[in-house]
Amino acid sequence: MNQYETLWKETLEAIKNNFNPDTFSWICKTSLFRIEDGMAYVSYRSVITKNIMSDANTKDLFEQYLSEIWGEPVHIQLMHYREVEKMMPEEIVQRRTKELVQTKFNADYTFENFVQGKSNQGAYAACFHCCIENTHTFNPILIYGNSGLGKTHLLHAIGNYLQKERPEKKVFYAYSGDLVSILIDAMKTHNVQSNTVEMVQAQLIDNDYFLIDDIQNLTQSSSQEIFFKVYNSLIAKGAQIVITSDMHPNELEGIQNRLISRFNNGLPINILKPEFDTSRAILRKKLEGYEEACQINDETIDFLAHKFSDDVRKLEGSLRTLVFNATLENVDVIDLPFAQRVLSGQLIVAKPNKLTPKQIKKVVTKFYGLSYNEVEGKSRQKKLVNARHMIVYLCHETLGTSWTQIGQELGNRDHSTIKSSYDRAIKLLKTDTAFQIAMNKIKDSL
Repeated sequence: MNQYETLWKETLEAIKNNFNPDTFSWICKTSLFRIEDGMAYVSYRSVITKNIMSDANTKDLFEQYLSEIWGEPVHIQLMHYREVEKMMPEEIVQRRTKELVQTKFNADYTFENFVQGKSNQGAYAACFHCCIENTHTFNPILIYGNSGLGKTHLLHAIGNYLQKERPEKKVFYAYSGDLVSILIDAMKTHNVQSNTVEMVQAQLIDNDYFLIDDIQNLTQSSSQEIFFKVYNSLIAKGAQIVITSDMHPNELEGIQNRLISRFNNGLPINILKPEFDTSRAILRKKLEGYEEACQINDETIDFLAHKFSDDVRKLEGSLRTLVFNATLENVDVIDLPFAQRVLSGQLIVAKPNKLTPKQIKKVVTKFYGLSYNEVEGKSRQKKLVNARHMIVYLCHETLGTSWTQIGQELGNRDHSTIKSSYDRAIKLLKTDTAFQIAMNKIKDSL
């Protein structure tokens, strides 16, 4: 928050009791751009706001309070926000918007460490070849399948490959929920120093590759309108679009038919759960670098590949759990009895068909002696935070519930917050004995 934003916030706070709530709700839709030579430039967006602020008594009142807080006499000059933006240096506007849509990729997700098999080779081939082609035959590429099968890995692999091999290419990646947040923020903003829809839209179109994860969450209608315009512009200029989804385009709910039609017009590719041999290859790949710490026999590898092949994250997680516990217990070779003992909690987890996120939340809150309101609230008390981590972990691991759905269950928290909570739960299961014990007890209750 800059100097003028702080000043205007203080002025609004000092003056609000002079107006009824309805009138003040319109007054709040203003911002102070700057003060220069005794003139305070205040921007508005709505004619209603302009009429209220233009009233002589209202204007005098604002000038009085603003002058007191500023420390010098000032007069208010009302300006439409577009006029104010013309007064801002263009490079500042462009840089601000560019920072908003800046993309970062997970360095661990590359084509080299993506294990191919019959279940995913089509998706891999499509993603890799779109990186080396200048003309994009299949556009968009839409990879669909259950959570935890490598869709996000492939999107990041595209980004990492292009940044290394073709750095001149502009690449944008976003989880659909984050994209919606960017667009809604641009639509709602009343601050001229924020990003407008037009600016954000222009930045999105100015890309050679456009990668969107979990498109099924793009259900906000106004966001779809902007996405549709961006999509058409990207296709027209020959940019490559790659999208992932939990389901086939025809099964997407809440997505406009015209978008579904365009998705089908490209290349929908189903990515399936890894077959037994691919699961084993994934485990072998993940074991690279652990050879000196401990060994794992073939029988145990086969056991993991059979039990956890439905979800690559669970498959890799089971291996990390075994390696960690083997290191703690100084075990040289991880054999089947050791694996069955360490993973007993995961193997006895309640049957998914009989569980729902609400039931998990009920059991966890009961265990910690908490209410739903406490868990869904904002308190950072350790017991509350641990309960949230527990709910997130169990919902995702047991039911495969999406980050967005879990967020809705926990007071409408956003995707990134839930993902961070899941990562924290993984760490606690490795380092916090009390958390491990609580997890086992809750699993028994479930």
